Amino acid sequence: MQGRDFWREEGLEHVIPKGFGQFPEGFDVQGVLRNLSEEVGYNSVIDFGCGYGRLCESFDPQKYLGVDISPEVIEEAKSKFDKYQFSILTNDVMGAELYLAYMVFLHLSDRELHATLQQFRCKWLIVSEILGKEWRREGVPAVFNRELSDYVQLLRSHDFVLHKHVKRGYKRYQDIPWYQGKNTDISFLVFRKCLKNPIS
Repeated sequence: MQGRDFWREEGLEHVIPKGFGQFPEGFDVQGVLRNLSEEVGYNSVIDFGCGYGRLCESFDPQKYLGVDISPEVIEEAKSKFDKYQFSILTNDVMGAELYLAYMVFLHLSDRELHATLQQFRCKWLIVSEILGKEWRREGVPAVFNRELSDYVQLLRSHDFVLHKHVKRGYKRYQDIPWYQGKNTDISFLVFRKCLKNPIS
């Protein structure tokens, strides 16, 4: 089972690690996202790889759309957050003023990520994950963590420039001794589209 097939078929099983609660990060993730999104301003937002919608309340329900490839997690999101809109991810090009990719891009190879970014039509993009290639691993699912410089270069090839970088410690990993020596911060990378009319 590879990449997308894994997340489509596993459903809720791996969306949130067992035993760590809804927010294993140990800080107010929704508050950070709310502040960043309000700072850049947005009339519409797509939560790309939204899972069961745990971050949707960071945003105005009238402006939000959560998308995911797993029918099971989308149904769970609809049942938990009925004021918000959720949909199965398709291959259609979707436009929104703001895109959020929270702990999603690390599950895409460089080739898959380039193909994904070609489908985005947005002015702002928030990429959030733990940076550092020391986290990379093969297996099912494979993990493709990147360095900040990798994201800056990769996003520049799609006409995005880094606007802001915010870091918060991820408590789940900070408290585990064998992760010492690795970066255990979650980075929130805010990118801005360079083109004058990025939304079509």
